[in-house]
Amino acid sequence: MDVLTLAQAEATVEALHAMGSIRQAADALGIGKSACHDRVKRIKALAVRTNAYEGRVSAPPELVVDNDVPPAPEPPVPANDEPAPPKAEPYRLGESAADREVTRLKDENRRLRSSLEDCHRDALGEDEVRRMLGVLSEAPDGPPAWVAARPQQHAARTPETLITMWADWRLGEVVSREQTAGVNEYSIQIARDRFRRVVESTIEVARDHGPGARRTPFSGAVVNLVGDMVSGGLHPELQKTDETTLLQSIMVAKEMLVEGLTSMADEFGSVYAPAVCGNHGRLTHKPEFKGYSFQNADWLIYQLVRAHFEARHDDRIRIDVRTSNDVYYKVHDTRFLLTHGDMLGVKGGDGIIGSLGPIARGEVKMRGAAASSGQEYDMLLMGHWHQPLKLPRAIVANTLKGYDEYARLSLRATPSEPSQPLWFQHPTRGMTSYWDIKANAPKAPRSATWVSVFDPAAA
Repeated sequence: MDVLTLAQAEATVEALHAMGSIRQAADALGIGKSACHDRVKRIKALAVRTNAYEGRVSAPPELVVDNDVPPAPEPPVPANDEPAPPKAEPYRLGESAADREVTRLKDENRRLRSSLEDCHRDALGEDEVRRMLGVLSEAPDGPPAWVAARPQQHAARTPETLITMWADWRLGEVVSREQTAGVNEYSIQIARDRFRRVVESTIEVARDHGPGARRTPFSGAVVNLVGDMVSGGLHPELQKTDETTLLQSIMVAKEMLVEGLTSMADEFGSVYAPAVCGNHGRLTHKPEFKGYSFQNADWLIYQLVRAHFEARHDDRIRIDVRTSNDVYYKVHDTRFLLTHGDMLGVKGGDGIIGSLGPIARGEVKMRGAAASSGQEYDMLLMGHWHQPLKLPRAIVANTLKGYDEYARLSLRATPSEPSQPLWFQHPTRGMTSYWDIKANAPKAPRSATWVSVFDPAAA
């Protein structure tokens, strides 16, 4: 152990008095915190005494005096023989219980201030992150009033609400036609073309085959944004094969959503867009359930879209993103719960019925959990499973991406044509029609015959 000199002891006591803590005193002395702490312990052990008149520390026999340090100069004698002014009382290390209590309270105050600053840093909520993005939204989350209102009848024509789901675009991912045995291919450009067809076909069906064909007005349109809008390079093979980076994919998704929602608002007037995040948008290697939305690329996409419309004062479109990552809303008297579909509380499928088993079991669990939290629903909406399903209490959206190498080689799943669901909601009759809007270009019919009848006996 190094010898503690008198000069070192005096410097340590003075630094501790000036700085108020061992850590700051160590910084002032240019030594480590542990070394400073060791000095203080040794000074206490040696019972260093403070001489009030001389103003310096006197050393007991165990403390070695540094002979190289010059002696302190004698105080000057006043010319008029007046008594010298009293010197300031030096710091007495641990002299009394009161002094020790003051020191303890100072340390506690510094600790509490540091803890408070840490809490402020960790408490960056959704509104603060929006400010960082330049998005100052005054509109509250939740559906606009027209979604749940019962519309007035117009000459026996009751307005209906168009509802659709845009799910699992997985922008940035590349699917090879050769590797899917000629069934499918996918890229950014193909995604753009497919989405344009979906929007155009949605408007065409509403005009020519839905309420619009009967010249019935629409209350508005509900566009469910179901997540997995980008590939995100979630798996190592996607990191190697995606054609765009995550940030590039985010900007493409934002542009497509802005164009699509604008077209829907131009046609149907008001658009309500509840939005949830999918697993492919997450920014962590494994799912983290605290602050899940704030660590997800889908959440950022929705905020960018919201910022776009707010900057243009376009109040026809409302984006509704919840920190719970589920959105509960009503259309007329029908209650919907939107979720992505990856957190149903179940795992695994069946070799025969595929994802139908976990979807049905998950819906039962979701129904119980929702009821216990006061969010009983009539229809659960989800994506994630890359196949279209319409069940009594759940609607599963298909993917815009379509069949891929994983579905073919790992799952041996049956290919499904890329599509997005569409239906119309009547205030009293509920769902009046349901469509799977195809995303690929329509194929020419093989035969112009309206109906053909086959006679087995003639075969």
